[in-house]
Amino acid sequence: MNDLIDRLARLDTTATDPADHEVAADLSRGHAALGRRRRTRAAVAGAGLTLGVGAVFGVVAVVGHDDAVPPAAAPRHADRSHGAGLQLVDYAGAQPVGFELAKVPQGYVVQGSDSFVLTLAKPGDDSHYLAFDHKVVVMLQSKDAAQKLGSGTDVTVGGEPGVIEGSAGETRNLRYFDGPNLVDIQVWQDIDLTDDQLVELAEAITVTHDVEAGVG
Repeated sequence: MNDLIDRLARLDTTATDPADHEVAADLSRGHAALGRRRRTRAAVAGAGLTLGVGAVFGVVAVVGHDDAVPPAAAPRHADRSHGAGLQLVDYAGAQPVGFELAKVPQGYVVQGSDSFVLTLAKPGDDSHYLAFDHKVVVMLQSKDAAQKLGSGTDVTVGGEPGVIEGSAGETRNLRYFDGPNLVDIQVWQDIDLTDDQLVELAEAITVTHDVEAGVG
């Protein structure tokens, strides 16, 4: 205890308190350093947030550069409702049973027909004509089904109302009345005809008296 008292007694007690301007300068330097630290942390956190949000959308944002980099353009998808990939051409073959044709999609032929259905397919398609994948199919609405147009895009076929069910890129059905008959034309999704061409094709089809509506 006495040793501790002796050491305290030998300490220099003549030191003066720091001047007010020195205290102010120290405080100023401390505040500036704290401000820089906070801005650095905020910048790092902001960059991390920007990258995280960009990653969700599949892009990387560049932060803190004066040279602005324009964002990559989003891929454009062709609008299949405009500018058909196929053309309709005059039909020159033998007329099928039931439905008579004036036009067909270019590159398609009559694969098979009977009193109930007509099928157009590409040459070399050796599937049965009653298998409708990748084909144009013409028939009457089933006797068991409601004889109504149903919902869809309203169109006019030969002056009569019709409806196209389905959108471009999907398998579509055009239904319209030809006298007492409710005609149903189905176009598979990979056949690139516009809605207008589908109507044009319908107007080039004649329903003969030999056509019958199926059951089921």
